[in-house]
Formats: sequence, C-alpha cells, structure tokens
Amino acid sequence: MMFQGIRPSTIGTEELSLLVSRAQSLTKGGYDLYDQNYEVLSALVKKILPLAKQEKEWYLYFDAIYELFYLDKRNSNYIEIVKYAEVYYKDSALYMDREIPNYPGTTMSFLNPWIYHLIFTTYRDYCQIDDAKMELFMKNYKEAVFKYGKIYEYYNDEMSLSILYRDIDRTKAAARNFVKYEKEMKSCYICGHLHYLSHFLLIDQNKKAEELMLDFIHKNIPQKHLWCYQYCENAQLDSMYEHMIYNEIQFGKIEGFHYFYETYWEKLPRETQWNTNSSSFARMLCVYSGWYDGVEEDLHMVVEDMENEKKSTTIDNMQSFLQWWCYFSLLDRGGIHTVLLSLPGLEPDEQGQITTLAACRYMEEKADEYGRKFSQVRAQFDYDFIKSSYAKAILPGDLK
Repeated sequence: MMFQGIRPSTIGTEELSLLVSRAQSLTKGGYDLYDQNYEVLSALVKKILPLAKQEKEWYLYFDAIYELFYLDKRNSNYIEIVKYAEVYYKDSALYMDREIPNYPGTTMSFLNPWIYHLIFTTYRDYCQIDDAKMELFMKNYKEAVFKYGKIYEYYNDEMSLSILYRDIDRTKAAARNFVKYEKEMKSCYICGHLHYLSHFLLIDQNKKAEELMLDFIHKNIPQKHLWCYQYCENAQLDSMYEHMIYNEIQFGKIEGFHYFYETYWEKLPRETQWNTNSSSFARMLCVYSGWYDGVEEDLHMVVEDMENEKKSTTIDNMQSFLQWWCYFSLLDRGGIHTVLLSLPGLEPDEQGQITTLAACRYMEEKADEYGRKFSQVRAQFDYDFIKSSYAKAILPGDLK
C-alpha cells in the first residue's frame, strides 16, 4: 500500500488527507494494483507533491517522491525518473537533514537510500546518463547510505554497475564490501544476492557460483530469510538457470554457457523452458534447443517488445534485440524461412510474411543502434564484445 507510514488523519489539510487516503485505497490489496491504477496514482502523487511542499509536510513530500519513482519504475517511465531525480537532489539538500528530527519514529531518513536505489536502476542502463553523471551519482549515493543507512544496497548496486562494465577489480571490491554489510538486508535474500552470484562467474569462480545457485534453489539460506520463497520468482529453477546462462554470455564465458545450459537448462521440461511469462532470452534458448512449437506466440512477444521500445532503457532494448537477432537466425537455420510478422520498413509478401533473414538483419541493426549509442557515453562498456559473445554462444560460425 502506498504511503504505508502515514495516517491521513495526522495530515494538516483536508485536501492532502483525502489525496493520501485515495492513493492508499487504490493500492490496498497487492502490487498489481500499482500497475492497474498507474495513471490515476501518478496524477494523485503529482497533486500531493506541490501541496505537501506548500504545507511543509516534509515527510509526506519525500515519501511522495519515493512513491512516484516506484510507480514510474514499475511502469518503465524512465524519463520521468530522470526528471524528478533533479527535483529530489535539490530539495533533499535544502530540507532533508533539517526536517528529519521533526519526524521521529518515521522512515524519513531511510527514504533517501530507497530513492537513490530507484534512481540507480534507471541511470545504470540509460544512455542519457553519461560517465560523468553516473560516477557523480555513485559518489553521492555512497555518501547518502553512509549517512542514512542501507550500505549493503549501495555496494550491491556498485557490483551491478561494475559487472555491466566487466570491471573485475571494481567488482571484487564491491563484493567484499557487500559481504561486510549484507546482514543489514531485510528485503528478498535471493534478489539481493543475484549480483553477488554473478560476480563469481565474472571472476571465473564457477564452482562457487554453482554452489551458491544450488543453495538458493534448495533453500539453504539463513532461516530468517526463508519467507522470501513465498514470493520470489527468481528462486524458481528456470529463472535461476537462465540467470547463470545469461551472465556467462555477457562475460564471454562460452564454456561456462555450455556447462550451465547442458547441465541444468536443457534438462528442464519444455513447458517450463517456454511459458507465457518467459523472457525473450528464454525464447531464444528454446529455439537454440531446436524447439519451434511456440513460434507463433513468440512473434506476439516480438511485437510487444517493438511497441515498448520507447519505454525501455537503452540496455534493455540492446539485449532484447540481440536475443531476437539470434532467434530469427536460428529459425532460418532450422528451416523456418518466413514468419507472419510486420516490422517497420520491411515489405511483407501477399500473405503478410517476411523472411526470417530480413527479420534477423532488422534486429541486428536495432541492437547495434542501441549498443553503440550506450558505448559512446560509457567508456568502459564494450558492445561489440557482448554481440560477439552472443554469436559465439548461440550462432557459432556466424561471427565475422
């Protein structure tokens, strides 16, 4: 429920009280309500922000910024997160430390690391954020967590950024510091350790990575965190195996890719590998396995990815288009040379079909567009390395 720590009856004005009550009632019952009511909730929060500032209801004001970021993150409104991040930086510097003592018993101070984390999840993957902006943000993020708490979250995100760049030394340092502070973790233990799991693959400690993966799968984690298995989709076999295989490709570890694919993924039932909620990466793995039964449904996912292109981050677009590039190339290799699909700029035949090779070239061009755009603003990011890793793992023989 939104504004969990706030009782509307304690708010000084009736208008603000009614707005908060409305937001709470629309989100009482489950996180899916955040998505179902996104437009209405976003409008409500944007009404609350200026009113709360005007009335000097500072806890409500900063909580509303957090809620807006959370809504936007769930609904991929990254442009708005970047915009309101600047509002947060300015007003936090002016009012946060001054007002925290006036709100004892609240989570006001903890709003800061929560907000920084949500901003990070956008900044990390967005080409609008260049190296200078990213590193300045990480500096300020670190200062915030040492001041307000959730230090482990910063080092977890530092690991995530370092892994994106395949910076081994920086990743190792972040992992060591993450372990120092991980006991602070109160959120999902599995999700909170996925980057730590990935870092073992990056530094070629596959045995440790495999052991940790199996610990997660078999619920061999601290007892106080066992509750997370009621909710965590990442703890499922297909998600965990996919995580390992995906990272091995990102890191160019082709032998590791084959090991986890053949030892774990390939042995999953087909209905588990391919399901209505699976990713484009999983669909790519299905056709890599020679299973083409789901192609018609897969094409619907292609259309959805195209429709969501403007909403997705630079990295998300790059990855999905790389995966569809491999997917269509594999279809053609498997004897499926045409598909019923409409793509901008491609002329279909009389039956509304295009060739799989034309779709393949289209997806490759889109991946190149996003990957090279990101490489231009992040000096440590190597798009060509990732593209060649996909080719070596999924399309052996195609690498030029």
